[in-house]
Amino acid sequence: MTQSLKISLFAGVCALALQAYADTSAPALPFLSLSTQQTAALGIQVSKVQAAGTAQILASAQVSTQPGKDITISAPYAGQISRLNVGVGDRVKAGANLADFTSPQLGDARRQLQEAKLELQNASSAMQRDQAMFDEGIIPAVRLQITRNKLAAAQATLSARESELKAGGLSVSGEQNFATGHLQAPIGGVITEALGAVGQRVDAGTQLFKLADDSALQLDIQLSSDKAALLQAGDLINIPSRQAQAKILGVSRAADASQSAKARAVVLQRGRLQVGEWVSVTAQPQLKAANHATPRWLVPARCVIHLGSQTLVFVRDAKGFTPTPVKVISSNDDASLIEAPLSADSVLAQTGLASLRAMLLGEE
Repeated sequence: MTQSLKISLFAGVCALALQAYADTSAPALPFLSLSTQQTAALGIQVSKVQAAGTAQILASAQVSTQPGKDITISAPYAGQISRLNVGVGDRVKAGANLADFTSPQLGDARRQLQEAKLELQNASSAMQRDQAMFDEGIIPAVRLQITRNKLAAAQATLSARESELKAGGLSVSGEQNFATGHLQAPIGGVITEALGAVGQRVDAGTQLFKLADDSALQLDIQLSSDKAALLQAGDLINIPSRQAQAKILGVSRAADASQSAKARAVVLQRGRLQVGEWVSVTAQPQLKAANHATPRWLVPARCVIHLGSQTLVFVRDAKGFTPTPVKVISSNDDASLIEAPLSADSVLAQTGLASLRAMLLGEE
């Protein structure tokens, strides 16, 4: 026997051995025969599959306000919260009284404001007097100029005192304690955080409230690097659980410490979105449709299980369940995009999967 013939025979034997190993390493999955009564007893519920486009990406996103529409309200001085008027979730108008705030520094600031008002009155009176005396030729022009400068200084001092109180977001109108003011809402919106308590003493700059203008919302989308590479500005985002829709404004493909990329989308149709909540979203990249040998389907994420190296779903028919291998294209907490040889009327098990898995492994 020639050397080349020996090599050919050896190669053929190796190929047959590898094929035999492959056949034994992935045995056929058995059909699980279950009646309707048995299915109900095991607590198995089913869900229909939903046909999916070839370019759909599943991800998670947090609902937030647009830039500049989320405001933090802090204590303007060291002091004490004497009254709270709003809580988390309350909707307020601009200028609404959020809380009463008491501080000795506020009392001193109001004293200085009152003194500045009196000083301005005195300077105005002196200006009127000296103007009349100058018109009669009694005083020189230089004295009138000095009086005019004092008036301007008094006006500047009063403006500074008023600006100090305004910058602190405090209203001091009404009959109240001289050291107490009202913390006002600078914009209209919804209270997302209320961190103070009545009687609490705080330092200057301590955060007391967060207020969000939720008239316009956006989505902060968390993505893996491969998903981010498929998206671009203008792609549509659907949020089926909230009947909402958004459009991507920008994508950052640079991964952070958690190996996640980010995208930002403006909400076009609000639906039932609420500021701060996390939602599952479906992105539709503007890609050319590709022809896939195996159709793609959207299914509840809990329908998919992992068994060794295989990913399976259990397809229901009149006699039981058929374990069917699938390929997961994309997923989040709520849904999975899979490739599988299913049909539009296929029904999958979505609860009771532990029992089906045990039957598949021969444990029951």
